[in-house]
Amino acid sequence: MSFPKWLAMAALASLPFAAAAQAQKQAPDPTDANVTIHAAAYDSAFRKYQPAGEQNETPDKVWRAANDEMQRLGGHAGHMKGAGDSKETAKPDHAPQHHRPDNKSKEKK
Repeated sequence: MSFPKWLAMAALASLPFAAAAQAQKQAPDPTDANVTIHAAAYDSAFRKYQPAGEQNETPDKVWRAANDEMQRLGGHAGHMKGAGDSKETAKPDHAPQHHRPDNKSKEKK
């Protein structure tokens, strides 16, 4: 092994010893009454809390309106669309064949 390689290996091997030799901050003696201690800071999780304003509708009316909207749209994300589809929620005629409910392609005229 050449001298530069040996020197590099020795330097790398000595790094853990150099890190351990760093000056460490000593913790104050807990029995010493004259030690200065920094005050603990408390930051509440509710410091930036803003209460909700008054609602015009009661929760049961809000819930009913949300359910009626889901029924009008055909279920959550349209998953419950069925035979009773309205024109606004029905699948378009240009859907690919494998997306059609009857799996039959429509001929274009």
